[in-house]
Amino acid sequence: MRDRGPILVPLDGSELSEGALPYAVAIARALGERIVLLTTWEGTESEFGSAFPSLAVEVEQKAREHFGAYLQGVQSRLDGVQSEAVVRSGEASAEILRTAADTGARLIVVSTHGRSGIGRWLYGSVAGHILRHADVPVLAVGPHVLEKKRAVVEFKHIMVPLDGSALSESAIAPAQLLASKLSARMSLVRVVPWAVQAYPYTLPDAYVPQVDQELEAGAKAYLREKEKAVQGVQVAAFVVRGPI
Repeated sequence: MRDRGPILVPLDGSELSEGALPYAVAIARALGERIVLLTTWEGTESEFGSAFPSLAVEVEQKAREHFGAYLQGVQSRLDGVQSEAVVRSGEASAEILRTAADTGARLIVVSTHGRSGIGRWLYGSVAGHILRHADVPVLAVGPHVLEKKRAVVEFKHIMVPLDGSALSESAIAPAQLLASKLSARMSLVRVVPWAVQAYPYTLPDAYVPQVDQELEAGAKAYLREKEKAVQGVQVAAFVVRGPI
């Protein structure tokens, strides 16, 4: 995670997309950062713009006024947090990533579903694209969380699942920073399948208990090493057995 930079929140006008706002506000306050609210629309750079250039200019102006007014309304609800509104035209996923780069965003907070209300994006595909391609951390707020309708969000516990890869371990640093700023505790979790799940057709029955013990011991040793590297926050490590 970058040392400085705003929290970027993409919105499509739907209530579910706005469900990410309380989480963004909590983090922005803890980090002392501003929020950048972004909405995108399809624009007129198409056959429509080529066929009706004068009308396209008017459509562009009306669209920016409409979406700008929408974002201003959202800004008015962000009590005590600095914010900026950005309206861009183009494909949603590409414009979100471009805005994150242009603003030097520190974190993207996005809902993973936003198909209700006046929503214009298919949030499953948009959020999935952002998660795969963003070069900054992404907090994806899922549909079950959005059902809770919280005006104020508190982060008390941050879980970091680890599988031993460098990619999974890259989540430790931003999690540690957020835990420190939010006064939250951390849990490092390694899921280890049972031997009969990991090697269902190749492991002789006589070796199953021994393999189970060694798999768990290896996972615990790995987590102890990662736990020692986490400083300044309350941290615990857990090995969980079963399907990942």
